Amino acid sequence: MLHVLRNKGITHTGGPKILFLGDSITADGRYIRLIREWLSRHRPEWTVELAPSGVPSETVSGLSEAAHPGPRPSVHERLAGELAAAAPDVAVACYGMNDGIYHPFSDKRFGAYQAGMLALSTQIRNAGAGVVLMTPPPFDALSMNGPLQPADAADFSYLAPYEDYDQVLERYAGWLLSGGCPADGVIDLRTPLLEHIRHERSLNASYRYGDGIHPDTPGHEVIARTLLRELLRCEADQLHGA
Repeated sequence: MLHVLRNKGITHTGGPKILFLGDSITADGRYIRLIREWLSRHRPEWTVELAPSGVPSETVSGLSEAAHPGPRPSVHERLAGELAAAAPDVAVACYGMNDGIYHPFSDKRFGAYQAGMLALSTQIRNAGAGVVLMTPPPFDALSMNGPLQPADAADFSYLAPYEDYDQVLERYAGWLLSGGCPADGVIDLRTPLLEHIRHERSLNASYRYGDGIHPDTPGHEVIARTLLRELLRCEADQLHGA
């Protein structure tokens, strides 16, 4: 994915700026901090600037579930201002976890996600930045603390999600990976995170992947390694203590 930077006539010593857009997983900041620390230690000559800009509860679809405390924020309410202020060379966006609003799959909600992602990509490109999209991370039902709802439940929310919500995210990720949304690159977070969860659970059946929605620190390490490899072409086997 480094060609996204090279195609814009940018080198590592030229100081490319990468803006990270997303929901609470991005707002947490851990995977961005891990990337920054790894680069500082292993590529000190590089002048890549990482600009975190995640907002908790945010969506790209503009949807919100009834039980959410107030309407969820939409990235489109702030996108123009973020792009103008940051003036990034590349924007990396990760949406989807909140966009199905924890309900079973529906064409209407999926259509809202697709329209939102297409508008996001178009606006980033119109601002002169490269577009890199990340698939939504998986939803891990076994790590949830709250109740899980069957498909015929009366309602759903982040507090009481659909038990097979990960199937919804799988479809959202599949659409991105199939090229459904124009972008300079799509990074698959879902596959390495699912592999991580399966591996950890094979060693410890009670392993909890954060709260099922938000990754734990090892999950953020997987995201950081994936971005270092796919976006910056760096192999980072270990990130502990980076």
